[in-house]
Amino acid sequence: MDCKDLKDIPATATVAAERPIRVLAAVSDLIFASKIAAAAKQAGCPLEFFREPVKLKAAISSEPCVVIVDLNEKCLDPVALIVSLKAAPETCHAQVISYLSHVQIELKREAEKAGADLVLPRSTFSQNLYDLLRQRSCHT
Repeated sequence: MDCKDLKDIPATATVAAERPIRVLAAVSDLIFASKIAAAAKQAGCPLEFFREPVKLKAAISSEPCVVIVDLNEKCLDPVALIVSLKAAPETCHAQVISYLSHVQIELKREAEKAGADLVLPRSTFSQNLYDLLRQRSCHT
């Protein structure tokens, strides 16, 4: 391969590739909040927690982000949140990862129908959170 065969990469693409993905979480359970915080820190991803859907939606920008939703969150209607995120043009690009108890099969179906990109049992979510963030991250 010759240098003339290399394609120019715009500077903005390089900067975007180095920037870690943002993690926005609609989670108030302290145990899961601490697990998410530890995984995000380890993966080098900035993290913000939200209890209000309006503030969460406002925090989503055109940059890639992962939204983590506890489907048993009491402060909001998680399925309605997912529907609204996926329906709005300014937030539909956000990847939604949600989790629930493994016995909540109907709630899992509702979340998938609402547009969640990934719906996991709590145990699987906990065990694989770091890897999930790294896979969805723009950096290595």
